[in-house]
Amino acid sequence: MSAVGGAEFENILARAFRKKGWRVRRHRAAGNVQPDLVVDDSDQKYVVELKVASEARRDRLIPLLSQAILQAQAICRRFPEPAAPLAVIAADHVPVSLADHLKLFAERNAPDVAIGIMDADGLRSFVGPGLEGLDAEPSRSSSVEVTSPSRPPDLFSDLNQLMLKILLGQKLPENLIHVPREPIRNASHLAKAAGASIMSASRLVKHLRSYGFLDKSQEHLQLVRVEELLERWSSASRHAVKEEPARWIIKGGEDQLHTVLEKYASHPMHNQPQCCLGLFAAADALGLGFVRGAPQHVYLERLTHDSLNRLGLLVGKSDRPPDVYLRIPDNPRAVFLPAVRREGIPVADVLQIWLDVSTHPVRGREQAREIERHVLKPILGKLR
Repeated sequence: MSAVGGAEFENILARAFRKKGWRVRRHRAAGNVQPDLVVDDSDQKYVVELKVASEARRDRLIPLLSQAILQAQAICRRFPEPAAPLAVIAADHVPVSLADHLKLFAERNAPDVAIGIMDADGLRSFVGPGLEGLDAEPSRSSSVEVTSPSRPPDLFSDLNQLMLKILLGQKLPENLIHVPREPIRNASHLAKAAGASIMSASRLVKHLRSYGFLDKSQEHLQLVRVEELLERWSSASRHAVKEEPARWIIKGGEDQLHTVLEKYASHPMHNQPQCCLGLFAAADALGLGFVRGAPQHVYLERLTHDSLNRLGLLVGKSDRPPDVYLRIPDNPRAVFLPAVRREGIPVADVLQIWLDVSTHPVRGREQAREIERHVLKPILGKLR
């Protein structure tokens, strides 16, 4: 998600229509689907489908706009009243040139659908009957309508991810994430639990409060709006991953990976790089597996000749297909400290698995939904 959430953009859009005298309704059901907004004046009625992009890039916004157009059209077909579709795209900062490109794309491919583009700097650009009065120029120096601060660049640093896992892990089963279990009272307590400085913990707490992710009525640090926080975290994790294909020196049986990891973890050597199962293999180990035949991943703190020899793996070019993918994390504290043990095997925690598979091209979204359904939604949903 963008630094400004979908609910905030929806509120901005609703206010813009109301200022121009339009009536605004929210989430009226239309069969199985629901529009984000229904707006109407005496001459025109629209069902609005709003999509918020994590980045204002052409390759992100074009597919998102296409999706919004199709969904708005589908809602209109089922809507009990005569209405027209309005597809709206929002992001933190949309250059005017990109907004013009989006309007041209819609004109060529969906000329009968009204569209809108908006951003956190105040840009509003609409195409459709009766929508001309909603247009507004951006104010790049400040964001007048949006009071939320821009996302700090270190909100999801390695240390901050560890501290977030400590806060979220309070409500997750102990066999799915290894974190301190006592309620975290304040920044000092959080710093102690994470092995961090009080200054680092205080900065994170300040950022979370500024976004409204902490319940101010609680005596301890209680996260709220967790679903939005996880969406932002997932978006921030979508970067190039350091991953090395590896092959067995001597190929063994079906349980070879589990056997070598158990031996590696149970007989640690001095300065040995940490490791744990990751992604789909980790989901299987935690009893949450859903995808069969997915590649096997192992998190390894760093590549060394000794660690590879002890794991019985080779890296480098080969005509053989990879047996295992080794991931070198850029957030090692957040990966290895909350990891759990299953039958002597170190396994990435459930939040790390969810973050990793959410964006994996091999049926990762399906595995993520399975984790959401059985772990995250029933438990974290109570914290929204």
